[in-house]
Amino acid sequence: MTVSISGAIDFLQDKYVLSPALQGPVISSSIIGGVIGAGFSGFLSDKYGRRRSTGRRAKSSTRPRLLRLLAN
Repeated sequence: MTVSISGAIDFLQDKYVLSPALQGPVISSSIIGGVIGAGFSGFLSDKYGRRRSTGRRAKSSTRPRLLRLLAN
């Protein structure tokens, strides 16, 4: 997770002109979101099974990507 954060903070800082005081909340909120997401996906895997929950996540992320690709 830290690799994706370290790669994203430069992009976010350039795009939104983040001060060092704002970088902390941005990084911590992304870490908190990752922890919540991991816990939620673990719950879904326990309830529905790993294959079904992984397939649903793949479908839900593929549709918006295809729409964005077709929009451009």
